[in-house]
Amino acid sequence: MMTNSFSLAIDDKTVLGAFSRIAERFTPAGMRLTMEAIGEALAESTRRRFPAATGPDGYRWKPLATGAVLARYQRMMDEWSEERKYHRKDGSLNKRGLARGEQTQRASLRPLIDTGDLSRSIRYQVSDGGASVLIGTNREYAATHQFGATIRPKTKKALAVPIEDGSLRLVKKVTIPARPFLGMSADDKVTVLDILQRFLEEELPGR
Repeated sequence: MMTNSFSLAIDDKTVLGAFSRIAERFTPAGMRLTMEAIGEALAESTRRRFPAATGPDGYRWKPLATGAVLARYQRMMDEWSEERKYHRKDGSLNKRGLARGEQTQRASLRPLIDTGDLSRSIRYQVSDGGASVLIGTNREYAATHQFGATIRPKTKKALAVPIEDGSLRLVKKVTIPARPFLGMSADDKVTVLDILQRFLEEELPGR
């Protein structure tokens, strides 16, 4: 189930008009399979934004700060670099280890894809008896990334954040930029209208 921590409304007149015309002719129960198809398509489209680091508006997400990249890279390396299967007898990385290292380096640079938890949590939910569909996540921290936020210490005087040389710096606040992942892109609009059109053609042949 998805939480109600925040919501986004689709206000595209073309898409809303298509929904309205269908709602006038069919019961919500009769629209459920179509809403499920739309939900599947939009949820998958949303998940693809994470490796692309691009929002539904087509703009790339702001890159991670250098300190954050270094801290993430070190933590990710620590998770696997001691495993024997990635090393030669002399202790150096073998071919498999080198490939894993390159993969880790690429992953450490990409925003919102640290553990993959947020991407995997994207779900759809048909609501209103089949008349509508919701796309979202139940992760409480999702709104912070969608809209951006300023983080301030709650019990301490300062926050410790990683910087470029690998050390920590004390700061009074940290600003997390918005990296929107929920929303309808231009391609999503085409997909939704195509699904609705197919639905009408199947249910109202000849019209």
